[in-house]
Amino acid sequence: MSFTIDNWMVCWQPKANHSGLPAVKVGAWPDKTGWSKDYVFSDGCCFFRRGRQHAEKVARMFIDFHTVVVRDGVAPEAAHREFLKIDAYRESIAPDCGGGG
Repeated sequence: MSFTIDNWMVCWQPKANHSGLPAVKVGAWPDKTGWSKDYVFSDGCCFFRRGRQHAEKVARMFIDFHTVVVRDGVAPEAAHREFLKIDAYRESIAPDCGGGG
């Protein structure tokens, strides 16, 4: 599954939360199936980002990644695997970074 810069969201659980859900998941936005409802945090595409330049959206995507990993303690590898679902993420990371290029 692949998402454009305008149709994804990320949901995650902080490291201390043991809910039984995967720590992080990237999926479709808007969430029409309810897959995101049990997560503590979510971010990604939203009305605030609509109308922004592509570079701003990409920068915000990497800020989301940073928040998930650094602030909330999700394993970088797990976040990376999920963010690889986003076209702009794959296109922006180093080609030798497992899925980049």
